[in-house]
Amino acid sequence: MEERLFKSGYKKILAIDEVGRGSLAGPLYVGGLLLNFKQFKELKEISITDSKKLNPLKRKIIFQLIQKLNLSYKIVKFSNKKIDKYGIGQCFNRGVIELYRFFKPDFVLIDGKEIKYLKNKIKNVKFLVNGDSLLISIGAISIISKVLRDSYMEKLAKKINNYEFEKNKGYGTYNHFKKIKKYGLSQYHRRSFLRL
Repeated sequence: MEERLFKSGYKKILAIDEVGRGSLAGPLYVGGLLLNFKQFKELKEISITDSKKLNPLKRKIIFQLIQKLNLSYKIVKFSNKKIDKYGIGQCFNRGVIELYRFFKPDFVLIDGKEIKYLKNKIKNVKFLVNGDSLLISIGAISIISKVLRDSYMEKLAKKINNYEFEKNKGYGTYNHFKKIKKYGLSQYHRRSFLRL
């Protein structure tokens, strides 16, 4: 699809994906990657797929290969407190608009179902369910966002080691729920996601 868009005359394409939507703790990362046709062709040389289908080591290797291309990307972060205040959907929408205004692209590709609010705010936009599996550009920003958020959660685990964030990355695993029952909620948990 990206190739078709470039050949249609679009010069700058912005791919957007989020990481951490369903997590019980930690931030939401909304990532944007801006590409021109030359950069897209370079990115095509790397074997990219949905970050969720890769093991952590493979993700890091691909992340390092992407980094070497010196591409323009930006992550908009929303803390657990902001998620509790505004809701996950509103945080995502705000992140997308911030990325759109920052990069000023000709076309935007967003992973996920169509969101009317964003469709009305963005001139040329396409939503794709499983976009991180279908498109190289979305797959790349998915990997970037996932590696950076995982790294943040691993650092957080050194600060607060009761919840095994280095293993679960804040997601609701069986062990994570056990830790919450034992220690209660930390300052990094999303209270709106947990009714205890």
